[in-house]
Amino acid sequence: MRRATRGLTIATVTVAGSLLAGCGLAADGSPPAESASSSRTPTSPGEREGTVPSRPQAWPIAPAGSPRIAVERFADGYINWSYRTLTADQQRLAASAVGEARASELQARQQSERDSVLARGRVFNTGTVIALAQVNGSARDVWACVTREQTGGEGEYAALAAAYHVALATVQRVPGGWAVSSWQPEL
Repeated sequence: MRRATRGLTIATVTVAGSLLAGCGLAADGSPPAESASSSRTPTSPGEREGTVPSRPQAWPIAPAGSPRIAVERFADGYINWSYRTLTADQQRLAASAVGEARASELQARQQSERDSVLARGRVFNTGTVIALAQVNGSARDVWACVTREQTGGEGEYAALAAAYHVALATVQRVPGGWAVSSWQPEL
């Protein structure tokens, strides 16, 4: 039974990835951004794709042993939070990431520090990673992540239904392992 479910979820990720790539629009209906592989430039002269940049920068804390583990850890931290822990959770995500993902989480942390709606509604989000797969036809560092999440709280947040979500993650080799460098919720 477990093998059949795993095969179904991998097929779901593959189909979702194909649909997202083929639709030509982002989840919000806007034109898609350039792909990570086509807009990426080496961080230092002579650097090849997949190599560790030689110039110093803020490296992530506890890099993952593989791209899959990097995406799974990031996803788990991204989807499991409460209004009480959100700011600290976003700081931990930023510390575990590089590039765009780090900058995005630091910006989100600043916004959540000022967001009183979350506290008034006692908002929380819980979820699990359902499936992870490399996106076919893309650079080897792009992954599709499917999660099932439940947002709740008080008032307008009390009766929200659980939902599936898809995000595209780009990973980067860093000293000691791998880290998420881009996280793009799609659905």
